[in-house]
Amino acid sequence: MDMLVRSWLCIPALKEGLEQKIVQSTADIVLLDLEDSIPIHKKSLAREKLLKLDRSIWHQCNLAVRINAPSKPEGIRDLVFLMDNNIVPKYLVVPKVESSGELRVLGELMSAAGGRTQCFGIVETLKGLRRIDAIINESMNLHGLILGSADLSSEISFRISKAALMQIKCEMALAALSVGLKVIDTPCFNLRCETRLKDEIESAKSLGYSGKIAIHPSQVALINKLFSPSQEELDRAEAIFACLESPELPTAIASIDGDMIGPPFAVLAEKLLATQQMVINKKT
Repeated sequence: MDMLVRSWLCIPALKEGLEQKIVQSTADIVLLDLEDSIPIHKKSLAREKLLKLDRSIWHQCNLAVRINAPSKPEGIRDLVFLMDNNIVPKYLVVPKVESSGELRVLGELMSAAGGRTQCFGIVETLKGLRRIDAIINESMNLHGLILGSADLSSEISFRISKAALMQIKCEMALAALSVGLKVIDTPCFNLRCETRLKDEIESAKSLGYSGKIAIHPSQVALINKLFSPSQEELDRAEAIFACLESPELPTAIASIDGDMIGPPFAVLAEKLLATQQMVINKKT
């Protein structure tokens, strides 16, 4: 069954009160970070912190773990730690993905360990962008892609312009969606400007993105709201079904408010209603 992936609240694994923050979060997924937010000399402490979490939390909550890059020693240590301690997060987030081989090995390891973890790869390097087609077509157990704009900016040594970032987002979305993968937007790093967060969400949603990384709990509510179908969208979806299913319709084509509709519109309407049902199920 598909799952909501609108909001991913990123929390450092060393955060004080970690267990309480997980339970209280309204994000669809809580992303426990072992990578960028953890200093190199505290990586082992971060892993120990995850080991101290109540085991029931791994089953009751939608948790993701962002490991260090599997091409680095700390990434290998992260994987060994997870498997040795039988920690099975629902999602494994893999940073700096640059080849299908990395994800293929991870998929084989997870399968061998009997895990049900779904992988999300972060595309955040120029090499990863250039190899995105190979990555998505040859990787096992890949469920989606996440865009990482901060590392991209640091690699090219200047802040990516809005126009260039939109082009990158579009190309990444087209690639992922063409093979049925989810695609998740990069964080909004401005914690004070809600207008900027709103603009980023709306532009990503218009390109087919399913969700966005949140770097502060205050961003979660707006992300959840705007990545959920609006009442206007739901009303139109219902109208499309009612119109196309009418026994009086002579063909599979009809019109609503002057707009022609047909079978493809019914497919989109069905997806919107299915997403809304998941939103309702989560609330109950």
